[in-house]
Amino acid sequence: MHTIMVVDDSETELVIAEKALEKEYRVSTINNSKQALARLSKATIMPDLLILDIAMPGINGFDMLMRMKSNDKMKQIPVIFLSGDKENSTELEAYRLGAVDFIRKPVVAQLLRKRVELQINLLEYKRNMTAYNTQLQQNASQQAQNAYRLHYFIIGIITDLIASKDGYTGIHSVAVSKYMGILLKEMLMSGINYGISAEDFELIMLSAQLHDMGKIGVPDAVLQKTGKYTEEEFMQMKNHTVYAANAIQKYAYLLPNSKFITYTYQMARSHHERYDGKGYPDGLQGASIPILARILSVADVYDALVSERSYKKPMTHEQAYNIITQGAGVQFDPQVVAAFQRVHSDIYEAHRQLEAQYARGGMGMQ
Repeated sequence: MHTIMVVDDSETELVIAEKALEKEYRVSTINNSKQALARLSKATIMPDLLILDIAMPGINGFDMLMRMKSNDKMKQIPVIFLSGDKENSTELEAYRLGAVDFIRKPVVAQLLRKRVELQINLLEYKRNMTAYNTQLQQNASQQAQNAYRLHYFIIGIITDLIASKDGYTGIHSVAVSKYMGILLKEMLMSGINYGISAEDFELIMLSAQLHDMGKIGVPDAVLQKTGKYTEEEFMQMKNHTVYAANAIQKYAYLLPNSKFITYTYQMARSHHERYDGKGYPDGLQGASIPILARILSVADVYDALVSERSYKKPMTHEQAYNIITQGAGVQFDPQVVAAFQRVHSDIYEAHRQLEAQYARGGMGMQ
């Protein structure tokens, strides 16, 4: 049952209000505004509606409402003003101060009931909408969490499958994602982001781990070869970009407008494109290469240079730095290289940490 507080210095008006409302509501009547404020200040539960006379001795109705508005506990209580004043200016002032309704005296019981009923219905509607919106937000949050769990699930399966064919690639995918994260964060902070939203940062990092997923389709004899590739073998290796892109494209209709799929497709297909147009598989040039693929390309090459493989020794950080710097405008986007130069020490530190983690046997999907 809703609670209505009526404050009026006229005992007659209090009786009329109480008799009109007591069958439907819990009614509390007070004939003094100062006492009403004191009771409200001590109450743990506020009334659902306040019916307040304007012309009262001491603290009048307008003054009482202004005091209520300055109190966190009371300011949300809807107020209906009562007044015997016939001037329109009084009614306008009531609404200006925040009243939800204005009733002229003498009070007509039936009219009072209808006005109160209207405000209580509005109050219930607002509460229901608040609860509904809260539930929607909770559901949306849960759906977002489930979506990320699904992304991790997919990435975990694919990276494990890649690692079972080629242990280097599994480690490489995690490392490249970390280096790319450092580069992308620097670009976002510098305002050189080509329209990338900071809200998508985590999703991009997840997608980056799948950039080499197409290697699942490369024959083991080629993927695990320790010597130099023949021309035919190199073509088979290069096809990993197309294998991934085709697989993603084939099933993309199941999740239309998915940023995860878009980002994964762009990076998987285009991370071996070159800024000068001499890369593969499409020979894209400059800004026609998706920006995420341009960023990933720098991270990808850095990891390839500083990592040990069965067919080569690792380069030093300084050697890798020089190669990437010299590749600006040729192999790499100059803006991405500039970002790399600003944060290369952070990337080197991440590389050292990953090496230590791998040495302890703790490397896995991050």
